[in-house]
Amino acid sequence: MLHHSELTFKDTDDYARLRDVLEKAGYTDKGVLEVIGVKDFPSMKGTDVQLLLRRTKDRSALNTLIRLFLIETECDTEAVKEAFHPLKPQALIEAGIVKVDGNFMTAAVKLMPYKNLYITFDLPCMLQSDSRTNYVMGIGSSTLTLANLTVRKPSRMTLDLGAGCGIHAFLAAGHSRSVIAADLNPRAVRFAEFNAKLNSLSNVQCLEGDLFGPVKGHKFDLVVSNPPFVISPEARYIYRDGGMEGDQITRKIVGRVPEFLNDGGYCQILCNWAELRGQDWKERLHKWFDGTGCDAWVLRSESLDAETYAQTWIRHTEKSEPGLFPEQFEKWMDYYESHGISSMGAGLITMRRSEGRASWFRADDAPERMDGPCGDAIVRGFGLRDFLETAADDSILLDSEFCVSPEARLERRSKPTPEGWLDESVRISLAKGLSYSGNIDHYIANMLINCDGRRKISELMNEMAQSLQAEPEKIKGSFCSIVRHLVQQGFLLPPGID
Repeated sequence: MLHHSELTFKDTDDYARLRDVLEKAGYTDKGVLEVIGVKDFPSMKGTDVQLLLRRTKDRSALNTLIRLFLIETECDTEAVKEAFHPLKPQALIEAGIVKVDGNFMTAAVKLMPYKNLYITFDLPCMLQSDSRTNYVMGIGSSTLTLANLTVRKPSRMTLDLGAGCGIHAFLAAGHSRSVIAADLNPRAVRFAEFNAKLNSLSNVQCLEGDLFGPVKGHKFDLVVSNPPFVISPEARYIYRDGGMEGDQITRKIVGRVPEFLNDGGYCQILCNWAELRGQDWKERLHKWFDGTGCDAWVLRSESLDAETYAQTWIRHTEKSEPGLFPEQFEKWMDYYESHGISSMGAGLITMRRSEGRASWFRADDAPERMDGPCGDAIVRGFGLRDFLETAADDSILLDSEFCVSPEARLERRSKPTPEGWLDESVRISLAKGLSYSGNIDHYIANMLINCDGRRKISELMNEMAQSLQAEPEKIKGSFCSIVRHLVQQGFLLPPGID
């Protein structure tokens, strides 16, 4: 556990001094990646240590910081003193940022640049220590996914539920009047408090408590959560295991969050859910939202069979004890078998409080590419689904005017024939955001390009029928189904949708 003196500077000016040292050394995303020669931080591998040490062998403040916090190797005490000047090494030691080992210093925490932020969190080696239960994770793939998909509308008050090191709270601080970062793990709260001060974020408050306990009585325009969603028979790690049966942690958030949302407010949860043998996953999740008073849109990014899921998570946390794998694997599989779980879905749940009207539920598979930031695409997706709810009758749909999305891109693959080029395939995609893609025929391609916001879709259907030498009524059903699909994926935009 953290001692009282750790992760806090006695001299409050040292937070600004530390940030100034990091910035002047060029310890930024761009500065670090240029030195170590990789495209992004996830590209760094443990097997690259010798390569990275060679690329940082010249003595400089930036190289020392990279070796200390990213490569996690011991550094000469004098080099560390030089790198952090004028910040005194003793202040860093007392704050729990570095520790001394003879004539060398090593990192006591991970300290990473991310965008315009500096984030501290636990070193991965803590997962193999006796304190692993309270491990505080940093910026991982789930962090980046949720950050990419978060709605970035102006917010009066935002909640980061299960905040960990506080990264989502800090990203929300730029578009929120005030932010609360809440976590059950006291160690996580201390990290979040330190990081908020390091980044001079005066509108972020860090609170300790279980789920919504610390924010009773508050209402939010945005709630974001990357909770301990792993479905396991264990409660070994606060950051990983929700400590509840199956996917109850996510269901509990879904059930309770409406009372904390303002009308029109959003809640976004990155999570896993159980997919039961013989039951459609969409039907199962639909029941979660009954009576919540919220529209709900589930984007499933993947589905992993139970065996692969268990193997992945056990190996993630038990690297130092591979001998435990067979026993744990059987324990996890017995658990899934007893609960009828065949696979695990993963993705984003987004809810929007909708007072005074019937709410809707939609569940879709996410596109392979999500070129962010995608928050605007999520908001647009809600607008598109609102329209589809009002246009359930084909006559309403056919009476509407649509614009083709300015992000739509058409690619043709053709082959030569004696009569000229013949299309083998016509593919449409969106250039950014939720980048859906798929094959269409040239009739749909021609229809799309004629969607200029002035012509009713019924006119375009009649023209297509004429091209096909068919009666409009004969193609009406399939035509409307295709149009709904194109609206749902964002290729066609009804009036009022940017």
